[in-house]
Amino acid sequence: MNGTVFADAHLHPTEAGFSERYPDIDRAGILFGCTARTSDWDAMAKCVAPNAVRFYGVHPWYSEEWDCGSAERLARILRDDPEAHVGEIGLDSKHGEISGQRSAFAEQLDIASEFGRITNVHMIGCEKDILESLRAHAGGCRAIILHSFSSESYVKPFSEIGCMFSVNPRVLARSDARLMRLMSSIPEDRLLLETDAPYVPKEFAGMRDFTDRLARRIGTTGEELMSLALDNARRIADV
Repeated sequence: MNGTVFADAHLHPTEAGFSERYPDIDRAGILFGCTARTSDWDAMAKCVAPNAVRFYGVHPWYSEEWDCGSAERLARILRDDPEAHVGEIGLDSKHGEISGQRSAFAEQLDIASEFGRITNVHMIGCEKDILESLRAHAGGCRAIILHSFSSESYVKPFSEIGCMFSVNPRVLARSDARLMRLMSSIPEDRLLLETDAPYVPKEFAGMRDFTDRLARRIGTTGEELMSLALDNARRIADV
């Protein structure tokens, strides 16, 4: 188990301390590194984390920073870097007004779709709104990753538009029954694993520890989970 390579489908490598509580980050085969603000984009372009796949986006918490200039800049980044993608973007009903987030989200989806890139999506309490936006604006995206996914009742409609479902250590706070419902609802070829580092729970002790704990509760092995998620990440990133 100690030698297993894994994929982390969502983290923030340009933010201070992202690896300080991530003891096995050196075993990551792929890191999907996201940004939250345009001020992070230059650092992401210079990101030296090994095996990093770069994502550029404006998080819904900072949607007021999205404007014509940032749209032009994002398009330029994608045009100049064929390996760049879009994220973290999305909607959050618990932080500000969704009405003020919708246009920033839709425009970033349009850009990701135009360039055929992956998009990494933040979704808190607004599954219906996200689903409608993805149907309207994300048709050309290579893949859509639903970050920190926890809404098993929406797996079917999101699956129908090709979404990937990324789970992180916060799901371990669920009861066994709720955790099993969530994990059993996600198709194997759509499952991804993430840490959201540096925003990890206080008990987080690495990806391998997370997957071992998750696996024990759903009747599989951590190695099998990591291998499955790695294959899925490699497929959508084409690496």
